[in-house]
Amino acid sequence: MVLAAYLTTALVVSAVGAWHLLRDRTNEGARATFSMAMWILAGDAHGLNTLEHQPTKVMAMEGHFESHPDGAPLILFGLPDQAAATVRYVVEVPKLSSLILKHGLDEPLKGLDSVPRENWPPVPAVFWSFRVMVSLGMLMLSLGGLSLLARYKGRLYEWVALHRFALVMGPAGFVAVVAGWITTEVGRQPFTVYGLLRTAESASPLSAPAVAASLTAFVLIYFAVFGMGILYILHLMAKSPHRGEHGLEPGAPIRTAGITPAPSVDLDRTLHPAE
Repeated sequence: MVLAAYLTTALVVSAVGAWHLLRDRTNEGARATFSMAMWILAGDAHGLNTLEHQPTKVMAMEGHFESHPDGAPLILFGLPDQAAATVRYVVEVPKLSSLILKHGLDEPLKGLDSVPRENWPPVPAVFWSFRVMVSLGMLMLSLGGLSLLARYKGRLYEWVALHRFALVMGPAGFVAVVAGWITTEVGRQPFTVYGLLRTAESASPLSAPAVAASLTAFVLIYFAVFGMGILYILHLMAKSPHRGEHGLEPGAPIRTAGITPAPSVDLDRTLHPAE
């Protein structure tokens, strides 16, 4: 999650830098912004942990309705049909899934046919949200690779196509995070606590009207607060970096969010006032 937050921030910052470079490639502030963001793009491998602890989620992500004793294919695209327990119009790479998850072309992988159907997650939602997340991840990796190439050739601030690519990728981090959240939460179904507590057993006893009222209130408040926040941030993004901008005052303390400043306390004097 920390890595996802860094990537999301880096993509937004790079998009802002790219926007101002497209308007004025000599802007030193925009150059620094774009260069800094391009260094942050990175990748992650989380699938092995999920395969160990939540195997049905991985089966749904991969679209493996059937077990593969001699190596499982990597399904790139297709239309999962949960009722028929198959993926239609499939485009796949033979045995690549076994290589990625088990590090061997002929390593066996179980499918959803090894799990009672009542324990299957909603496969289409997990299948497609995972592919949205991975596709955006590949685009992020491509953006990072192109930035290294541009930096090597000395064209980081002159390559218009790269700046446009970065600008388009600005919201990609948010979409990828939401897609990853859907993959995680929907893929765990029908359990709230995987293998221990089913979602149906942990449902709230509150009546539907009460839940609907609180949900409506949350939606309205969040839309208002975040709507105003987004408009303000977009307003700040539209302003071009320029010389003479005020930064932190010399000697000003820097505090982490969530830490409330308080006067220091001399514990020794507090515990031994007479001394």
